[in-house]
Amino acid sequence: MSSIQKLATGRDKYTLDYPELGTGPVSYEDSYSEEFYQAEKEAIFKRTWLKVGRVEQLPRNGTFFTRELKGLGSIVVTRHTDGEIYALYNVCAHRGNKVVWQEHPAEESKGSARQFQCKYHGWRYGLDGKCSYVTKRDQFFDSLPDDKLAMPQVRCEVFAGFIFVNFSKDAPPLREFLGEKLVTEIEAWPFEKFTNHWSFRTYVKGNWKIGIDALLEWYHPAYVHGRFLDTDVSQAEKLVPPMDSYHYDLFTPHMLTSVPGPPPLKKKQGSVGPAARDMNWVYKLFRAGLFGPDDVRDDLGHLTPERNPGEVKYWSNDQYWAFPNLSIQLWGRGYYITYQYIPDSVGGHNYEVDIYFPEPKTVSERLAQELVVDSTIEFAMQDTNTVEATYSAISQQALSEYHLSDMELMIRQFHHVVRSAVAARPPRSASPIRQEPRQAGTEK
Repeated sequence: MSSIQKLATGRDKYTLDYPELGTGPVSYEDSYSEEFYQAEKEAIFKRTWLKVGRVEQLPRNGTFFTRELKGLGSIVVTRHTDGEIYALYNVCAHRGNKVVWQEHPAEESKGSARQFQCKYHGWRYGLDGKCSYVTKRDQFFDSLPDDKLAMPQVRCEVFAGFIFVNFSKDAPPLREFLGEKLVTEIEAWPFEKFTNHWSFRTYVKGNWKIGIDALLEWYHPAYVHGRFLDTDVSQAEKLVPPMDSYHYDLFTPHMLTSVPGPPPLKKKQGSVGPAARDMNWVYKLFRAGLFGPDDVRDDLGHLTPERNPGEVKYWSNDQYWAFPNLSIQLWGRGYYITYQYIPDSVGGHNYEVDIYFPEPKTVSERLAQELVVDSTIEFAMQDTNTVEATYSAISQQALSEYHLSDMELMIRQFHHVVRSAVAARPPRSASPIRQEPRQAGTEK
């Protein structure tokens, strides 16, 4: 028996612990129906806290970045001169022109400024959105409402260095929405020590939920990523931890899975052998594998009691899913990854992967980190292919139901939560409206 197979616990199926989810076939209509997509945009994306960035993107007062959220709005996230973080609709109070953009209005941008000036007619706005100057003001009339001239503010709050926005004035505060468990366990991680940032962005021709499904189960690695593990599929299957060795916690609407993995390689003196076209040889050379660098640093202090709540043997990482579209993965080997899926239509979404390490102290540590990044992105691209293949097939509607195994418990839960949120959406007359000015994002 291999060391991986020894991780088996012999426990019964996980799904049986959640009878409300059932065990029967499921429909994927929620992933190809245009009507459902429009409903979930109103019920979920316009009413739920969405991560738009991190505080490191605003390193000084006066810095800003923009986000283009199709169907929701173009926003500008700023750090004001008083240090407060604001999110603003990127729209001029004069004629509705987009205020902050560079060469191409549809592209996101970043920079620093004391104020923003509309390129159309020169109106100026402070970093809190208030209009500070109107060109040729004498040509306007007495009805010009000075107290209402602004780039409207969007609700904005900061948690553990992550910047969130919400397009509804009625939604609960961010920390209340996240819940005590997620807040307590994630805040224990020292995010401020992980400033070496790598990012991957791509557009995926598939529904956003199918994209998330690809990361919610460990049934697929031996098949989708088999060449990374072993060219012999039967051997690759043996390298994937048995399904009863994971830990799951479904604290609706959020989720957690803790994942086992191999222990780090022991340091050895001498050569790793002749060069070979083999990932195992590359991993040994750079001392980094699919689960992170083998030389775990002892100066991070991140292995707090909140890590590995399921006491998984050979624990590798905790993967938190903050509803609706954000995964925060905290890895025991000293880094973290976020995955985010931002829809722009029923059949397309922007896929964003961000990887954060502590600043490397040596060249070998830097190379180890880069190998982890390359491996992560390669896996992400392989997953993306399955997403596009799945969407193109299910949208034909040749089948009306699909069968999920116990290994796909979190997929069953995720779609259940999405459908429940849409079913409970308020009447259209209660659609979200813009937040009044003066709401700033602050770290609590």
